[in-house]
Amino acid sequence: MKFWRLTPRHDTLWWCVDGKDPWQPHHERAFGFVVRAADAEEARWLAHQAGGEENGTIEGIRPWLDDSYSTCEELGGDGSAEVLLVNFRH
Repeated sequence: MKFWRLTPRHDTLWWCVDGKDPWQPHHERAFGFVVRAADAEEARWLAHQAGGEENGTIEGIRPWLDDSYSTCEELGGDGSAEVLLVNFRH
């Protein structure tokens, strides 16, 4: 099994184009996951199942399954020391 980091996308203009932001308002929502899964598809399903209100806010949008709304990147074992995920909201 591999580790995967899933986060909302901030590098595209989906929020400007369709005006649909599943992470608004910022409560009762998940903003990131690190999961262990065989592949990216399974990792996305696990995140989707563990998600919060971002999954049901806008009809038809499942942001953890849609790469227009979220990233899913494999985490390798090599590299320098770093914090992999901080999910902090005031």
